[in-house]
Amino acid sequence: MKYLFLFLCCMAALSACDDDTKVCDQDTRTSANIRFRYPVPGNPTQNKDTVLPKVTVFALNKDSLIRKRTGLSGMQLPLDLHNDTSRFYFQTDSTAKADTLTFAYKRQPHFVSAGCGVVMYFNIDSAWSTKNVVKSVQLNAKNITTINEIHIILHF
Repeated sequence: MKYLFLFLCCMAALSACDDDTKVCDQDTRTSANIRFRYPVPGNPTQNKDTVLPKVTVFALNKDSLIRKRTGLSGMQLPLDLHNDTSRFYFQTDSTAKADTLTFAYKRQPHFVSAGCGVVMYFNIDSAWSTKNVVKSVQLNAKNITTINEIHIILHF
């Protein structure tokens, strides 16, 4: 009887160790979600979402993110995990001037789970452009977490 009880206790302990904590079933992306808007003709106080004919985006001193993609109404840009600023080259078509978009933020590591590990959250302090193409940059939601929402609006 003692051995049966000991065997059952060992089996219960082993089965308790075999759980799904090492599986990550959550979205861990923390990109800046950006939308494009332009003023409504005849009513400059109202803005309307727009689709850009051609977009090229490079992370400065890094890699290309979007190259001559057509028909974009927005984009997701990954922020630098190791610096407090990210800079992007932004061009709307091959003949137009380009802008440099800059985002300044604070980084905050956030533990999600044993399977997902740590995800970097961002709190955007400010965002601006060189105003060659983009007239203004509006912060819609300053906190970038794993929640899918619009963070930045570019006005043309």
